[in-house]
Amino acid sequence: MALYISINTPSSSHSKSPIENAIVLFAAQAAVEKRKGGLPDGPSLDVTFLLPGEFETPPFEGMRMGGYTEEYRTLHFEKAVPEHILNSALAPNYVSAVMADVVEHAHDFFASNKLAFDRGHWRRVVSNMTVVTAPVGHVGNL
Repeated sequence: MALYISINTPSSSHSKSPIENAIVLFAAQAAVEKRKGGLPDGPSLDVTFLLPGEFETPPFEGMRMGGYTEEYRTLHFEKAVPEHILNSALAPNYVSAVMADVVEHAHDFFASNKLAFDRGHWRRVVSNMTVVTAPVGHVGNL
């Protein structure tokens, strides 16, 4: 029923960077979808993008599931953003790909726990919020 997107960064050095702008744009689009009632019924998704800093980086690579909170019906994810994406023109593509991946991992989690999750509806919502800057199929090394 909700999509929460946040950024965790050890410094303000990434302020207004391509990755921050892409994440903020996606979060704003998610807020609009929620206000319009466009998000699927059922559990919520919470995604935190972890940005590396000069003196601190996320303690893992890739994405990890942070668990499911039954009380709030929310599945949590953390995504460690690689350094080469921070100022890349492909940052919007990266954020879109991460969000599509979140939907697939959420589907797997909910299916294995026999909980309802409308993957098709989530796919459409995420796809509609996607901002692509390169031709589809030509996003290079994300």
